[in-house]
Amino acid sequence: MSRSTVHRNIAHFRAQRGLTLTGLSERSGIAKSTLSQLENGDGNPTIDTLWAIANALGVSFGQLVDNDAGSSDLLEDGVVVRFIEKSTTDPEIEVYSMELRPDYRMDSVPHPAGVRERVTVLSGSIYVGQMDRPRLLHSGDSHCFTADVPHFYATKEQGARVHVVIEYPSKLFVASTRTIYLNWPTTPSQWDGVQAAIDRMLTEVSNGLDARVLRFRGGATASAKAELCHKIAHMREQGFKWPLFFAVETDEQGPYLAVIRLHWTRKSVAHAAKGAGQCLSPSVDVLYLAALAESPSKELDEAQIRQISENLSASSWTLSTLAAEVLLQRGQIAIPSQLKNLSSRQASDQCSPTDGAFSSRINVDHYDAFELLHPGYARQVVAVAQDIYEFSGTTEIASVLDVGTGPGVPLMMLREMLPKSKFIAIEPDDVAISCLRSNIKGMSDIEALQTDFLSYDGAKESISVITSVGASHHFNTAFMLQKAMRLLRPDGLLVVADEFLPPYESQDERTGALVFHHSAYLLHSMQWIGDGAANDSDAERSIYQEFRQTLTHAWLAATEGNNAQAVAICRRLYQKLRNSGLSKKPDCDLGAFNRFFWLELQAMVAGFDYEVEQKSHPRRFAEIAAFAGLELLSQRRVFATIGYSDWAGGTHVFTFRKPGVRL
Repeated sequence: MSRSTVHRNIAHFRAQRGLTLTGLSERSGIAKSTLSQLENGDGNPTIDTLWAIANALGVSFGQLVDNDAGSSDLLEDGVVVRFIEKSTTDPEIEVYSMELRPDYRMDSVPHPAGVRERVTVLSGSIYVGQMDRPRLLHSGDSHCFTADVPHFYATKEQGARVHVVIEYPSKLFVASTRTIYLNWPTTPSQWDGVQAAIDRMLTEVSNGLDARVLRFRGGATASAKAELCHKIAHMREQGFKWPLFFAVETDEQGPYLAVIRLHWTRKSVAHAAKGAGQCLSPSVDVLYLAALAESPSKELDEAQIRQISENLSASSWTLSTLAAEVLLQRGQIAIPSQLKNLSSRQASDQCSPTDGAFSSRINVDHYDAFELLHPGYARQVVAVAQDIYEFSGTTEIASVLDVGTGPGVPLMMLREMLPKSKFIAIEPDDVAISCLRSNIKGMSDIEALQTDFLSYDGAKESISVITSVGASHHFNTAFMLQKAMRLLRPDGLLVVADEFLPPYESQDERTGALVFHHSAYLLHSMQWIGDGAANDSDAERSIYQEFRQTLTHAWLAATEGNNAQAVAICRRLYQKLRNSGLSKKPDCDLGAFNRFFWLELQAMVAGFDYEVEQKSHPRRFAEIAAFAGLELLSQRRVFATIGYSDWAGGTHVFTFRKPGVRL
């Protein structure tokens, strides 16, 4: 096997996956300098090193070492491995032959979740299998075992030749136990039966079941999807709204109806009733629109719709973003004027992303613009302003330190509601600070500093309020909270608004939580977008349908507990869309939402890699804050993604106080 093969394949798959060298080093346990050498065609990697890199990249071993000639030999002191072939079907299967010298042991790192190995001995004897349950095999014996845990091969005095078959988990969506199958209806009475089944599905999911899918036998025709859509169109025309996501799609099996439970919360109105927020600027419109965004089923007359629509072109970032969310929930795909201005701006080209920085995984220019379409985006900032007023008693803060400001849109919203306050914005990322300085040009009440928060040398105990919106998970969370504790004056406030996952304890639970959490934001938007508008371009409509269908499949796979498959589905979508034109300016409103969806998918995949996106869950966040010595004053989930508890997944706002009494 040539060095150029490894060099070419590592570089290719790392770029395809979106990993930085730092991220690949963290996932593989191999030094960044070693990986850089390998990508440059230097070094002589061991088999164990190649396996670790393949596992970290999420590709099969054969893909990493394949030299396009059909076979590759890997020689190492004590073992010769020959890659024979790999299947082109799903699930992927690879075949190897291995020759191990006498009295040799080869330990293998765990492969990705769901990988299985079958070892057949051609000659000699060998111990093989999981560390705690190896099998002694002789010539002609076979052993099949789960290989996503540490395992090993160990020969006796005569050595061994073995045949190894590795089976990777399926990347395709499999039938769910939540799927109902019916024959395709051809008569009115049969359609009545289908209608009854659909009514039952919607009611069951609306009342609490997690998901349902209705598939048909014999309905795989070109017009089947349109016919099914036509038959159930009245569900959107009855004057009521289902508290769930449902969509008609089609695949190689034919048309199907997917129904997924969504979660809801109502926190802004109850909080505002206490009086907090009444002094915010502009208080009436902000609180009114925030309340409407939490009440998507509330009917509005034409005059109210017109009045809300006027806010789309308002100079206020907060009002225009809230208005767009409220109108979308009423069936109008609305775009804030600020988004249109930002999306037409030239992309930042002053600098290149630093390895491992936020901009190395997330498109900052798109984040600056299209994140305005994120459900609950402005509501979280309203909640931050409410808490600052409630617990400080004023909207005139002499010193607000905003941490991880990014391009600065949430900070500009907060500035609108606390117009007499002074802000210091801290952002370490080269690309993000460039966007921030462009956005705040001419705003003398905001000072932008490019520095890492943990390195910030501001005077200790001099800050009265520290805020962080959407950035606390971009730091070492424990260190960030301790740093805030050191900088705050006694009785000072730390207010954090961010996305949090539902509770998890294992890596598998965390990856499933990421699928649910990020997909929920998209499904909430898709619920109101429906099939889009007539003037949407074919290209954007195709991308939208790709998002909707794929994320539905990923959600259902995760619901079944097939988290590895759900992750594979999302990664494949990421790889497919990387070169689909999403970096270009959208030519229709649906295109703007596609770019927000792309941002959310980037964040999900970065979260799988635990690079840039390092989300925790609310209970753990509160515990780490307690460890730092902070006192929890308020916690509320202003947008729900997954789970029923107020401490489940979604957008949360935490307010802490540094105790005034010294310990």
